[in-house]
Amino acid sequence: MFSRKDIESIDRTYFAVKSAGCYGITLQSKNTKHCWYIISEDYGNFQTCTIYHTHHEGTPMHQHGHGKNLKVCMGKIKDHDVYQIIKDSKKRRLARDRRRMARIEQEAQAEF
Repeated sequence: MFSRKDIESIDRTYFAVKSAGCYGITLQSKNTKHCWYIISEDYGNFQTCTIYHTHHEGTPMHQHGHGKNLKVCMGKIKDHDVYQIIKDSKKRRLARDRRRMARIEQEAQAEF
């Protein structure tokens, strides 16, 4: 169960809080716009959180992992954002390079 202190500890400069309750919190990363739903699960002797994720708001979520508390979950989300940003920048760079090579080949063929 998330306490008021847990909810107040959310990094609101990094996340947009879509909803926050004692059993679940929905966040959206301001960097990637990915949505995350964190569920608090209490099993008596221990507590854990399950993280669900989607790339686009309004689409079905899939399970992304677990964390022992909300702070750990937010760290995992931030790590995922770094991974996603690097992956996306590589994709953009490769696409830009392909377009440049196609333009060079097209210009070379036009010369002949």
